[in-house]
Amino acid sequence: MINPTNNNMAMFNLQNKNIDSLNANSQIKNQRDEDLKKAASDFEAVFVRQFLDLMDTTVTKSDFMRGGQGEEIFKSMLNEQVAQNIASTPSTSFGLAKQVYEQMKSRL
Repeated sequence: MINPTNNNMAMFNLQNKNIDSLNANSQIKNQRDEDLKKAASDFEAVFVRQFLDLMDTTVTKSDFMRGGQGEEIFKSMLNEQVAQNIASTPSTSFGLAKQVYEQMKSRL
């Protein structure tokens, strides 16, 4: 004879495992989604930085700063930071990150 208490307990444990499994899958999906958003934003930042670096080559140098390696390093770091700020803020973003994100999300 089957004990109803054991049967109910077994069903409860099975349902609990299913809920835990769903929660774990949801957390993995959320983490993957966040990683994908970050990668898309980083991709846009690289694009914007290359754009800014190219733009800098079109500007004539002034005598205000004598140039040199220090100025080149500073400009490189400045362009990198500006590009990251542009790409990470929705109001200033070119929209490339959103398009890359949507395209890659549809592939998963």
